[in-house]
Amino acid sequence: MKRLLLVEDYEEKARDILTFIEAKFPGVFLVERSSSYNGAQEQIFEHPDVYDLILLDMAMSTYDLSKDNSGGPPESTAGQDILEGMFLRGIETPVIVVTMYNVFGRKELDAFHQELKDLYPQNYKSYVFYSAQRKDWMRDLYDQIKQTLSL
Repeated sequence: MKRLLLVEDYEEKARDILTFIEAKFPGVFLVERSSSYNGAQEQIFEHPDVYDLILLDMAMSTYDLSKDNSGGPPESTAGQDILEGMFLRGIETPVIVVTMYNVFGRKELDAFHQELKDLYPQNYKSYVFYSAQRKDWMRDLYDQIKQTLSL
């Protein structure tokens, strides 16, 4: 069984992705989840050889949400910071970005995609544009997972 880490702080999006993974890849993945920047760093950096694939959001809360914690300030570049940390530590786990945004800073998604490919070729494979209203993200994610892991 392959291990997949889903890094996502938005509950509806996380639920949609988890439901999709269970339906399209039954019995293939043991899925773990992190819902914050700090939580994801801890899981990835402290266990660098555990995951076969990471589905990574780009913008997320700093800390895990709880009844006592609001999650802290949002980190708009959290996903890229995680990729940078993986690069610096030599962690080569493949990463597919799943995002709801089509602009990062002042860069359109396609330009940002090329920048990530250039900076982190050992990890970054591609991106999937998620939309709760549309379902074409499912086909894209399915194709990206199959291609990345040669399933």
